[in-house]
Amino acid sequence: MAVKFFFQRNETDSETRIELKTASFYLLVAMIVGWMAISFILQSNEAGSVFLPILIGFMMLRFFALVKVQKEVLVAMRDKRLTTQGSKFSFTNPFIYIIKKKPLSETEA
Repeated sequence: MAVKFFFQRNETDSETRIELKTASFYLLVAMIVGWMAISFILQSNEAGSVFLPILIGFMMLRFFALVKVQKEVLVAMRDKRLTTQGSKFSFTNPFIYIIKKKPLSETEA
């Protein structure tokens, strides 16, 4: 599924780990740089206007794939159950949200 290209979700009994995929971030950056190179450096309006909808489509796909994750992260941040590790720029140490699950007594109330 396309969502796995943007993030990977792993759950245990005590926490949820959401790893943001570095490759999708760098692909987005490369697409933006490519569009700018085509449009402004090569001054090719035709090629730039063909490439721009592809770029916008990818940005929208990425946005909608990550919107559920961002909502979950905001709730966990508000409840002080969120920690992070890694870097969104690193392939060897990717950015990971670690969300501690609520104790059963809190979820039942």
